[in-house]
Amino acid sequence: MAQEFVQLQTRGAKRYSKKKPKDFRVLLVYPNIQQSAMMPYSMGLFTSLLREKDFQVHLFDSTFYAEPLTDNYIHYRTFVKQFDWLDRDVHFRQSSMLEDFRAKVAEYQPDLIAVSVVENTYSVGRAMIRALPEKDRRIPTIWGGPFATFAPDFILRDHVGDYVCRGEGEIALIELCERMCEGRSVTDIPNLWVREDGQLYRNPLGPRVDLDHLPFADYSLFEEQAIYRPMEGKLWRTIGIESQRGCPFQCTYCNSPGQNRIANAEQGSKFYRRKSLDRTMAELDHQHKEHNIELVYWLADTFLALPTRAFDELVERYDDYRIPFWMNTRSETMTEHTADGLERMNMLRTSIGIEHGNPEYRRKMLKRFQTNDQLRKAFEICSGRSFSTTGNCIIGMPEETRELVFETVEFTRRLPDDIDTVGCFIFSPLHGTELRKIAEQNGYLDPDTFCDIADPDVSILDQPQLSRSEVIGIAKCYGLYQTAPESEWHRVREAEPDTPAGDAAFDQLVREYRPGDVGAAAASA
Repeated sequence: MAQEFVQLQTRGAKRYSKKKPKDFRVLLVYPNIQQSAMMPYSMGLFTSLLREKDFQVHLFDSTFYAEPLTDNYIHYRTFVKQFDWLDRDVHFRQSSMLEDFRAKVAEYQPDLIAVSVVENTYSVGRAMIRALPEKDRRIPTIWGGPFATFAPDFILRDHVGDYVCRGEGEIALIELCERMCEGRSVTDIPNLWVREDGQLYRNPLGPRVDLDHLPFADYSLFEEQAIYRPMEGKLWRTIGIESQRGCPFQCTYCNSPGQNRIANAEQGSKFYRRKSLDRTMAELDHQHKEHNIELVYWLADTFLALPTRAFDELVERYDDYRIPFWMNTRSETMTEHTADGLERMNMLRTSIGIEHGNPEYRRKMLKRFQTNDQLRKAFEICSGRSFSTTGNCIIGMPEETRELVFETVEFTRRLPDDIDTVGCFIFSPLHGTELRKIAEQNGYLDPDTFCDIADPDVSILDQPQLSRSEVIGIAKCYGLYQTAPESEWHRVREAEPDTPAGDAAFDQLVREYRPGDVGAAAASA
């Protein structure tokens, strides 16, 4: 596909002079949800890639600011295992994040600012760039991450940068830095949308990244406490290890299938692929020696989406480590054989998607084709194991009713007692998902809306048959509906409203049915 451009009536990207790589400074910016702790693989990977080419690189990370802008505001309450950040001497900054960011830019004077965001952290990154004084607003800024891939026009419309990277950024970021150093045009770099001299250049995706030839992630720019992540009621020294990229499935609430659609249209290939086991284990070995890992967080949408022979080899080779780990997978990948292997590997916790308890809704709306018996079987296989298992549910999706929501509640109530299903997620209409398109077409969502941590209620669908306030109320009480007897559900419903009376009813029910189980931490495992 040829490069496309359109005329714009806006200031173009700043012109730049030739520099040697060792004099070219890149500031990586990670706008994160407060206390959502784990060093992101992308930032570690970009650090390695930039240093390989002798560029100077620094990092600004918002994770450990006690900052209202990044507060993980939850419009419903969840039941979590308690933990204390001070157990590992983790402290939060009380200074202003925006003031510190302005000071960092003023001190470092980067030649390029690189911001990586998911959809609900975009408003945080946008506020950071907008907080810069005018002279620093002229510093060339590139945006990447899933939100940049699926809503590049949204970012450019906000005038917070002149470069947006769609798809993978490893090749594009390095080429952008090299061309800027050489004083060459950047308007035709694959994967980038570039605004320059009143024109917008929309470049298609270039070649896929070879996962086996990427360097190991370098986390040395993060502060020491950034390695700790909560899970199962304690803090662990945690490193994410990428074993695959993307997902082979087509779930309509997820934007991973959107990556496959874009890659197929512009590259003639699938976005989803697996890293070789040799390379995966080499990175695990390297990171363990560097960081003394206590918990591995497998960066894979569906960790067990691999052939039996490959899984068996992984089990054998992991015997040399047996580091506790977390992974996400689907019910059809969980068999007696895989569960036995996961126990042998010393898995700590797994998450398996239920999403919805009505099989017809699940099949037609979500493109998940398991029967309820097949779903239930996966959790029965996990029951009684040395690892813990959680079942993830979503409520508030298009065309859902209160009655359909409670089919999900009923399904989870019939799972084995040791399956952790005491919460749910409210549907997020992410850009790049099929369900977002349905919500927009049916008038349940303004197309200009995005999922925003600073105002999460705005993206909750408001449907005639299931209002926004009802969705929030059910989510607030979801754990109680799972644990309280049905004879008490009339009391639980009285606890749904976001009112003093509703909150008082909620607190009383928690004391009765979930004593000692409500965590004080904002970040949960």
